[in-house]
Amino acid sequence: MALTGSRPAPTHVIAHLSDPHLIAGGGLLAGHIDTAGQLRKATARVEASGERIDALVISGDLADSGDPAAYDLLLEIVGPVVDRLGASLVVTGGNHDERRPMAQRLHGLDTHEPQDCVTVVNGLRIIAVDSAVPGYHHGGFSDAQYAWLADELSQPAEHGTLLVVHHAPITYRSPVMQLLDFDDVDRLREAIEPTDVRAVLSGHLHVTSFGNLGRVPVFVAGGVSYVDDVGAPRELLMGVDGPQSWNLIEVHADQVVGTVVPIEQHKTWPALSEAVMEFMATVPEDEQREVFSRKRT
Repeated sequence: MALTGSRPAPTHVIAHLSDPHLIAGGGLLAGHIDTAGQLRKATARVEASGERIDALVISGDLADSGDPAAYDLLLEIVGPVVDRLGASLVVTGGNHDERRPMAQRLHGLDTHEPQDCVTVVNGLRIIAVDSAVPGYHHGGFSDAQYAWLADELSQPAEHGTLLVVHHAPITYRSPVMQLLDFDDVDRLREAIEPTDVRAVLSGHLHVTSFGNLGRVPVFVAGGVSYVDDVGAPRELLMGVDGPQSWNLIEVHADQVVGTVVPIEQHKTWPALSEAVMEFMATVPEDEQREVFSRKRT
């Protein structure tokens, strides 16, 4: 008999990664980070999780400098992973990306236009909108993008919508990074408030962070490449190689839950002994909470 929780399983599971900053040809980011190696470790952890992954989302800064070869490298690394998982791949651009080479290598189009897209997985709509402002590092949407988004959201999806945007529409502690914020958070909040958007998935900050945009939760995935040292004074931006992670996003009928997954595989041990698990498997389902939850004196 299997152990059962008191709540149903999620309807959809999303692996949310961000900011791989890929450098082709074996170069090291800031002289420290093997970005291709980091992305390979992250996707290996996604596969090893054993989760039924519906979509692999990468929320921007796919390449560190818009190098066309970096987008080829991205597909080389993640393509086989999503094939094995049977998952959809959803990507969007960030401030370190360049739209033309990204469109050419990832979408087969020769254009400077943002490749905003809609992906539907088993009734869950994922809308990715490129928030990179051409020629700048801060973020925002053009009037045309707002109009496109409004049109897409005019009809609700069966299981609602996740919005993917690189620049996190929440307040971050760093005054330097605040100069590179999403430029009109109020307008974005008003755009999604009356719609079926259930969560916003973002990156850009290189930390795992959470907030809200009106009624909508915002999940920021920590950088795959490197992480900002939040323990340093807020006036500084100090990169850290070690606590990189991705977010496991579980969509339930009544809520969206985000869980942080470290990229590094740390030492583990069973939190419950084999004997306890074997015993609990013999307990009828309607008695499992009483047996497992009751304190023993």
